[in-house]
Amino acid sequence: MKGALNICTVCMAILLCVSAVSIPKVSAENNGASNLLDLQPISVDASENNYSAYINHHSSAVSGVGSVVANFGDIQLSQPAEATITVQKDGLYNIGMTYMSTNSDYNKLTVSLSIDGKIPFSESEEFTFPCMWQDETEIRTDGMGNQFAAKQILYNDYWSNLAIDLENKTAEPYCVFLTAGMHNVTVTPLSGEFKLKNIYFEPPESVDAYQEPNIKNTYNGNYIVIEGENALVKSSRSLSGRSDNTTASITPYNSFKSMVNYIGGNTWKSTGDIIVWETPELQEGYYQIGFSYLQNTVLGGKTYRRLTIDGEVPFKEASEIGFNYDDNWQQSFFSDSSGEPYAVYLTAGKHEIALSVVPGRISEVVSFLKTAVSDLGTLYLDMTMITGETVDTYRDYDLFEQIPDMEERLKTIKEYLKSASDTLCEITGQKNGSHASVINNMSRTVTQMLENRYTAHRYMSGYYDRYTALASVLYEMQDMPLAIDKISLTSTSAKRPFEKVGFFTKSFYSVRRFFESFILDYNNISGNSEESETVTVWVNWGRDQAQVLNSLAQSSFTPDSNISVNVQLVNASIVQAVLSGKGPDCILQHSRSEPVNLAMRGVLYDLSQFDDIDTVLGRFHDGAEVPYCYKNGIYALPDTQSFFVMFYRKDVLAQLGLSVPETWDDFKEVANLLSRRNLTVWLPNNPATGFTEVNAGIGSINIFPSLLLQKGISLYSPDGKSTNLNNTDSMLIFKNWTDYYTEMQLPESLNFYNRFRTGTCPIGISVYTMYTTLQAAAPEIDGLWGVAPIPGTILADGTISHASSGSGTACAIMKNCSNPDSAWEFLKWWTDTNTQLDFSNEIESILGYTGRVAVANIDSFKRLEWDKETLDVMLKCWDEVEEIPEYPGSYYVSRSVYQAFWNVVGSNENPKDMLLKYAKQADDEIARKWRQYENRPD
Repeated sequence: MKGALNICTVCMAILLCVSAVSIPKVSAENNGASNLLDLQPISVDASENNYSAYINHHSSAVSGVGSVVANFGDIQLSQPAEATITVQKDGLYNIGMTYMSTNSDYNKLTVSLSIDGKIPFSESEEFTFPCMWQDETEIRTDGMGNQFAAKQILYNDYWSNLAIDLENKTAEPYCVFLTAGMHNVTVTPLSGEFKLKNIYFEPPESVDAYQEPNIKNTYNGNYIVIEGENALVKSSRSLSGRSDNTTASITPYNSFKSMVNYIGGNTWKSTGDIIVWETPELQEGYYQIGFSYLQNTVLGGKTYRRLTIDGEVPFKEASEIGFNYDDNWQQSFFSDSSGEPYAVYLTAGKHEIALSVVPGRISEVVSFLKTAVSDLGTLYLDMTMITGETVDTYRDYDLFEQIPDMEERLKTIKEYLKSASDTLCEITGQKNGSHASVINNMSRTVTQMLENRYTAHRYMSGYYDRYTALASVLYEMQDMPLAIDKISLTSTSAKRPFEKVGFFTKSFYSVRRFFESFILDYNNISGNSEESETVTVWVNWGRDQAQVLNSLAQSSFTPDSNISVNVQLVNASIVQAVLSGKGPDCILQHSRSEPVNLAMRGVLYDLSQFDDIDTVLGRFHDGAEVPYCYKNGIYALPDTQSFFVMFYRKDVLAQLGLSVPETWDDFKEVANLLSRRNLTVWLPNNPATGFTEVNAGIGSINIFPSLLLQKGISLYSPDGKSTNLNNTDSMLIFKNWTDYYTEMQLPESLNFYNRFRTGTCPIGISVYTMYTTLQAAAPEIDGLWGVAPIPGTILADGTISHASSGSGTACAIMKNCSNPDSAWEFLKWWTDTNTQLDFSNEIESILGYTGRVAVANIDSFKRLEWDKETLDVMLKCWDEVEEIPEYPGSYYVSRSVYQAFWNVVGSNENPKDMLLKYAKQADDEIARKWRQYENRPD
């Protein structure tokens, strides 16, 4: 245990927070995992260097004059680079960068910017710019004639973007104050690979409001329609064409086959995301701009886009276009509040029309809510340290006395909530919208606590529920999804933006879809193929995931191998399928324990018979294939792999003067210190009460196997015919594990995500995929938490073992496969670095950040988007993962361990006696399974 931070450390932290920030250098020394464990207190004055404080300090400054460019000569930026600029006049300038991404592994890149050796404001330490993408090919078609999007590749030219706030604190691009004269500009790359042409500074855009033109030169031709899916360039690889065949209101449509007919939706929602379309050759004149769109997410509200033409906002109203909510596709002109369309002047020739996501006035609401949610969370933590999680309603805690500034804090929170509610109602025109109701409910609870100061603790349960609901609203309000079917350019006399789809057309389409639904095979994703060979693949996923797999196979596997892939969605037993003679050739992402269960029944193909098996296994960590080995064969390849890491709240630990625990002794000491403040820690504990938990393997459901591994103890005997649960060391470790619950009173069950975000459980061990959940759904604690290896055990030689058990899924070939070589080619493609990376990125683009796949391929994992510190820690943790074998009857081990656990924790039985009792039952079941299948002929 490192103990409380000493006075010198605290002083250094304070000095670092108030001193000038030096240019960060990208190096292993500065970004390694070891640095993450040197927890420093977060100074309360750190916010004084943020953009809000910076711009307030320069509130009297005027806009600068002229654009200033720092040229870097088209360099591949891999280290800090400097350039000199000369500014004509003091003033505020937007910051922009002209760059070209050169590595498709990244969807965005980050840089640090300093001027004259100083960081202007904290946000400039990490400016984020999107990598730009384009379609490589035309829209593609699968074996059933269904269309799917073109492959996305990096845009092959330079692109200019202004630095913007991606957290919606401000709706405008960042500004920096520059004095007249010469300045040195330093750019440091933090993530991504790109060529840098220049950094430019330009006066903030000043656009006049729309003035009714004296229209003489107006376009009077036919409708000019630009299909949304035919975008020229976009800021994310996920902004590819999508399909909606539920209506004839969008084009193109087909009642029987999927057609790519729109772009955006839930993949086009984050501030700064931009889509650019190119017009055909136009005549000079004034045009009306129309949109066919779907906005069915922000209930009772709007999503906002900024319209630019050839990079310029035509007039002020175009900087913030609101798209209203409706369940159905809508068609409307870009028009004023009275519905009168705007006339936009376009010169002769081609033009680029762009729509980018902007927060609009919602940014004001988000700003109020972020402050309120942060203050609510801090106050809840302070109250919990006094009352504990379980509040005694009959006890007088006198919270207002024990927290001297509680009344002031509640009043401040109430003002922020009122401002958020009033602004939201003004924007939406609804006083009782769903989001406004959540805000008002929280405000009522705050009011009740203020009015009942001596019984305020009785409202803590409602406080917590409404606080978490408010945090969810904050998360939802930052998303601005919108789907675009098409854009029109029409004459100023046109009455509607698109030609009307008649009633009979819509009715006939609906009737046709109804009858065709009876003959469509919804489980067959790929259809029949004309290729000479076909591999049938079964997956038990959602349709989105299956369609992504099918599109990847159609675009990259089949053309290269001349082997067709028939992807089928199933929810059936493999054994039953084999017995009926209707089994697949391959299965993907099968539960961890199933390959050995199937292999001992002679159902799976032994992959070790392929000559290049060792080369393929090199894609994974050493031992990743261990759970899928039976006797002398390898019956599956890992396609996902997960492991435990430790999450910790930097702010809470710093407030209490605690360090991140490195050993289990440290962990116990920190847990005891936290318990004195009515806080807790979390150990994974997922009782093996269902089929899913049992099949996931014992290494994924609790920390006990990891404790064994850290001591060098195997869960099973070398031959796999019995467990090692009945030896002395195992029994001692089992007692130590149950002591966490019997003596230290750790919770046996807990919603770690919610408790971690509130800070009442500031340290916990969970699978690493919790990282994406916290990143995506807990924006209020962004930057206040970190990741570290699980606590370790000190070995005899003085080293510390952080060994952790793993979990995951596997892909396999069925033994009755008609062409094992083709199936093997498919598995090699499926587990390939690029395939796994593309699959995860596509799923993430559809389901969001939390949809990231826990890929087993090491190189794919490294190429997913991580910040460098987190990636270093994750790789360090992964290096110490040790897989636990699966044997016949091993499913019984999870049950036996938990039977012993519940008898000790729930009934106060002796740990040694219980483990011996249930270890015997597990050994008996394993022996029975071995007798049943050991001599079975292959």
